Amino acid sequence: MRTARLLAAAGSILLISVLPGCGEESGETPAQGDTVQPDTTPVVEVAPLYPEGTLNPDEVTADTPVGAAALYEAFYAWDGMQVTVAGYPSIWYGDSMVVESELDLVMDPEAAEELLTATFAEPLEISVHRGELIAVRGTAELSWTGDIEITGAVLVDPPAALEPVETSPYAYDGEAPIPVDQFAEMFNAWMGREVTVEGHYHSTTTSVTDYGTTIRVDLSDPVDTYTKYVACEMASEIPPASDSALVADRDGVLIRGTIAGESFDVVGLEGCVLVNR
Repeated sequence: MRTARLLAAAGSILLISVLPGCGEESGETPAQGDTVQPDTTPVVEVAPLYPEGTLNPDEVTADTPVGAAALYEAFYAWDGMQVTVAGYPSIWYGDSMVVESELDLVMDPEAAEELLTATFAEPLEISVHRGELIAVRGTAELSWTGDIEITGAVLVDPPAALEPVETSPYAYDGEAPIPVDQFAEMFNAWMGREVTVEGHYHSTTTSVTDYGTTIRVDLSDPVDTYTKYVACEMASEIPPASDSALVADRDGVLIRGTIAGESFDVVGLEGCVLVNR
């Protein structure tokens, strides 16, 4: 810190500024012989939400090709996991209802949109009330209708309030109660997203119905060429030259399309076009 000294000399006032280190101790340098104590504050390492090798849906665009197997893993990441979800019971009439084997959860007591269905391991036969916060724990599953189900569910203590949880399917511990709207958003994060998939050409299937002709190209992985990971419903017929190129050079096939949901237990894309064949 700067200091000033006023000196009277020959009837005049002289101002002298003294800087730190120039005849005055700053207090920042330990005295000779003192021991500097090491910083013992523990370093807490936070696990990444998306470890290396996994896909973050918020960072994937149609301009960044993703592997077929990696997309499959990411799409089904929540499927089969133990989760705890909190929300309000969906009550159509009145202010209460008796829960037996199933309960639909909504984000707002007056909301009509049911975000998931909890199927209980044992019939409950209990009453729940409109506006009562409910938390269920069980196994998250994608039903054949495309809806979210929590199977083998049990009731657990609900949180004091619905607060978002910073998590991912790769970092979640299964116990922190996730608000039902947040969980539905994370579970369906890949739905409707345009992606470019890279994979090993597996096969082409053509189906003719009263509604028209559907051409589906299935992609596998170069390491596992027998397992289908992505099913691409093509936007139009495949030109003969491209069809021949698929068979002649099966690796590194790029197909762009929009994720529409599950298709015969794999990731289903629609409106697909070949990028490099």
